[in-house]
Amino acid sequence: MPKNNTIIHKSHSKKDLLEYVKEFGICIGVSIKNNKYEVATTLWDILSKTDYLLIDPDNKLGIKDIVELRHYLITSNPKKTITIKEKNDLILTAKKIIHYCDNNYNINNSLFTNRKILYDTARKMAIFGDIPIIRKSIDKLMKDPFILYKIDCKVSPCVQREIDIKKVLNTKSSHYECQIKFGSFSLSFD
Repeated sequence: MPKNNTIIHKSHSKKDLLEYVKEFGICIGVSIKNNKYEVATTLWDILSKTDYLLIDPDNKLGIKDIVELRHYLITSNPKKTITIKEKNDLILTAKKIIHYCDNNYNINNSLFTNRKILYDTARKMAIFGDIPIIRKSIDKLMKDPFILYKIDCKVSPCVQREIDIKKVLNTKSSHYECQIKFGSFSLSFD
């Protein structure tokens, strides 16, 4: 049971809760001036009494109905599953893997003693695929000519949606528009 005696999991910050209120258009009558406990209890009271909520299918959390929203709020926040110290350690390890990859996949020029330890470390890191440098390091490692086994990054639906949007925005269209017009034309050169 969360510490604040509400059903909403304690990993959701006040700022997160207010963003959810804004995202889903829920009128709860609280603002940034209220404390987290007031925001959480008021939000949960309204959600528990509401049977239907009009939710945009293209919301950034990928939530489709009020049942999914309630479930999302009672579980831990997927963006805050690790502490800052753990995240910094993961980033440092990802940099070590990138160093191995940038040095032509030579284990002797890396900070790892053998490939088994390297791949085991990478597999443990892959569950935190929401961190961009971890995705980058795993992608580079999968291009290793001496690959031991395939590793897939676990990415939350919210982050996957952001990645897909960025891919669409970064792709250049090769579709050229050509218009053909018929009739008589005169060209003059001066």
